[in-house]
Amino acid sequence: MSAPAPSADEARLRRDLGTWLAMAITVNAMVGTGVFRLAPTILRLSGSLTHALLAWLAGGFVALCGALCMAELATSMPRAGGIYEYLRQAYGPTIGFWYGWTRLWLLGPSAAGSYARLAAEALGATFGWAPSALRDTLVACTVLGVCTLVNMRGVRAASAGQAVLTAIKLAGLVLLGLACLVATPSADVPSAVPSLAAPSWAGLCAALVSVMWAYDGWADVASLSGEAREPARTLPRALVIGTAVVTVGYLLVNLGYARVLGTAGLAASTEGANMVAMNAADAALGAHGRRVLAALVFTSCVGACTVGVLTGSRVFVSMASDGLLVRWLGYVSPRNGAPLRAVVLVSSLGMIYLSARTFEQLTNAFVAGMFPFYLLAIVAVAVMRRRAPAREGTFRAPVYPLLAALFSAGTLALLWGSASELTPMTAVATGIMLAGLPVGYLAQRHAACTHA
Repeated sequence: MSAPAPSADEARLRRDLGTWLAMAITVNAMVGTGVFRLAPTILRLSGSLTHALLAWLAGGFVALCGALCMAELATSMPRAGGIYEYLRQAYGPTIGFWYGWTRLWLLGPSAAGSYARLAAEALGATFGWAPSALRDTLVACTVLGVCTLVNMRGVRAASAGQAVLTAIKLAGLVLLGLACLVATPSADVPSAVPSLAAPSWAGLCAALVSVMWAYDGWADVASLSGEAREPARTLPRALVIGTAVVTVGYLLVNLGYARVLGTAGLAASTEGANMVAMNAADAALGAHGRRVLAALVFTSCVGACTVGVLTGSRVFVSMASDGLLVRWLGYVSPRNGAPLRAVVLVSSLGMIYLSARTFEQLTNAFVAGMFPFYLLAIVAVAVMRRRAPAREGTFRAPVYPLLAALFSAGTLALLWGSASELTPMTAVATGIMLAGLPVGYLAQRHAACTHA
């Protein structure tokens, strides 16, 4: 199945994305909230520091396997929409629509909302504000509004900002890890490790859900393949190098947390002013370090939120061009090449979600909803290879299908861990996902009748 002729709106998307900016987007999308807040959760679920570090390493390996496969798909089908386009061509319009539906009503709002909510917490910690749920919600909505305005200026303006934010957050992440590793371990930690589970496969799988939230973003730049210069060169480098850099940074920071706080202090950290990254910065650098770290977390979350809106909105341009969504939603500004209506819709839904859900509910809903589609996309490499020979200059994922097997094992472990933490919100998320299948079938039939 080949891509249909692009609509006038899709044709307005500009190929302004080079290698360095694509790499910046990958790193910025991944380094968002997880590494600054979720390390205690991962430690408590894993049962020991050794098992927690293994979970972080396993998450990086799974993400790298996925990135190598996604790079092949992105270079062989360089169209806006990323995973939507790969699923559409491999399995048909109904499955492609299913992903787009889930992205619209569950994945995009959950991701953007979680980034904005943690940004609000970090801003409160920066200025020493007392906890306030209403204020945090208002600040989070403001952050999302600013990210919306940035994305409405087009991919070049948004990507240039990504380069600056990526440099700041990556430097800050590395410096935090190094400062913690060389600092004197804190004596002001709890005397006992709180609520550590006994090490088990079930615990590791549950921990992997949080780990993969911290790594998520490794595939986001694929959604911008229709706006990349030299996709066969730009996208593989951005996906693979970006994922590898973040993996090393995460391991460094977690070792630093453990060194300066000890296992008990790491496990006892929670959220807001007691976030693990805040506590580590305070122990390593003092009160001023806590404020600097809070500002870094805020910057990191704003950058990740901007990427989430940037990449998520492109899916709906391709879907509208294919007749699977209303044309209105796929409108692209002829002035700056930005899908204005899709950007506003993604941000608006994010504001609604962050007003009604906690940070953990937002992140768990995203991971549980996203990874089945990641798995379908990785398997699509084999489908597309069988269907058509590789074109000259197209990137080929090495040692495939071993990469797919390893990624599949990690995904199944993650979904098992997610199933062990069932909540009413999980049922709601599952219902939203499943509703996309019959709606997708009807949308496909309508598109076929329209084009007949």
